[in-house]
Amino acid sequence: MINIREIILNILIEYDRDGNRKPSLLKDTLEKYDYLDTRDKSFIKRVTEGCLERNIQIDYIIDSYAKTPVRQMQPFIRALMRMSTYQIMFMDSVPDSAACNEAVKLAAKHKFAGLKGFVNGVLRNVSRGKDQIKYPDKKENGGTDYLSVMYSMPEWLCEMWIGEYGFDKTEKMLEFFLSPRPTTIRVTRNLPQSISVQELEQNLGEAGATVRANSLLPYALELEKTDNIKYLPGFKEGQFAVQDVSSMLVVEVADPQNKQVVIDVCAAPGGKSMHAAERVYPDGTVYSRDLSDKKIQLIEDNALRLGLNNVNIKVNDAKIHDEELKSQADILLLDVPCSGLGILGRKNDIKHNIKPKGLEELTKLQWEIVKSCWDYVKIGGTLIYSTCTVNKAENEEMVRKICNELPFKLEDFTDKLPEPLRESASKGYIQLIPGEYGTDGFFIAKLKRI
Repeated sequence: MINIREIILNILIEYDRDGNRKPSLLKDTLEKYDYLDTRDKSFIKRVTEGCLERNIQIDYIIDSYAKTPVRQMQPFIRALMRMSTYQIMFMDSVPDSAACNEAVKLAAKHKFAGLKGFVNGVLRNVSRGKDQIKYPDKKENGGTDYLSVMYSMPEWLCEMWIGEYGFDKTEKMLEFFLSPRPTTIRVTRNLPQSISVQELEQNLGEAGATVRANSLLPYALELEKTDNIKYLPGFKEGQFAVQDVSSMLVVEVADPQNKQVVIDVCAAPGGKSMHAAERVYPDGTVYSRDLSDKKIQLIEDNALRLGLNNVNIKVNDAKIHDEELKSQADILLLDVPCSGLGILGRKNDIKHNIKPKGLEELTKLQWEIVKSCWDYVKIGGTLIYSTCTVNKAENEEMVRKICNELPFKLEDFTDKLPEPLRESASKGYIQLIPGEYGTDGFFIAKLKRI
């Protein structure tokens, strides 16, 4: 009989062993055990993601009660303590006694019988004292230590954001990263297989999903209580695509029209390419590019499922200029590789891997891509520069550099934004703060070639 806690332990041990967290590890494991019932798969997902999201806070709690620091524990015991502590601290559905007892059994089963007393003693103490844990004070060190522990965010990131956005806005961002998020989908339109938003909403509801309309875009729906989205009605038929509203807004701002040419140079997995292809359908074309066969396959799969035959898909490294694309684009989508600091709630591996030096290297890469691709835009055409981060060096400063060194000027797009966002836009760009409007953190700038 499969022990689902052992599955979680194996995932956590592998994450711990591999300094570069593997984003697909949990997804691959869930696919391997897809035959388990929904409740078991949900437990695996919840505990694994919870341990990774709250890693700093969990280790802080364990270290408050254990004589041996977490970093000095054997890998199996370290993963066991983290998994069990998460259940005690953050899962009301699991009795504390069950979390402790199961941990002791697993320690014995994996030849750590000599540590049963240690495991049991520390976890019982966590359980008894969980409401009296002394966390860092908000007033010490500018609040950096407090935010780092309470929201499990590296100290240097907390410090950077406090400097850029202030303590209160930073805390709200971090709260959002840890809050449960619905899956957002974009209902396809103007295509042969399209149905109305209301029809799809009804079909999904009848299939057991909790569905609600998004407050910003009329063709976006938010889903909860979904197991595998591929099994939902309408997915196979291409009636919707999974995409965050912040990503949809990129195409809203670009405003592509039928017969236009759109070039998307960093396109995988293809959300913006597909959205743009619908807008220019049937007589316009989207040139969708990325740098590997694996990424191109994702784009091709999406285009096939959505029934879009106006997407030209090829492998190309955005750093390498493609002479054939010169002056072809009415709209160039430059959604450049970035630090991903606006989507930490969806991809918690990012915060484990990103380092200050990495931010500097990314801005160099982004500028290299801009220099390689800018002349794909026709004179009078549009360049959309976007990232899923909240780092000013990658966003406002990069756009300033584009305007100073290349023939572009910022173009106002306030009228293309949903009403609630219009006050947040500056001339030609908008920085979406994570959670402020229920979206990921995202930056969008619109520039005209002159």
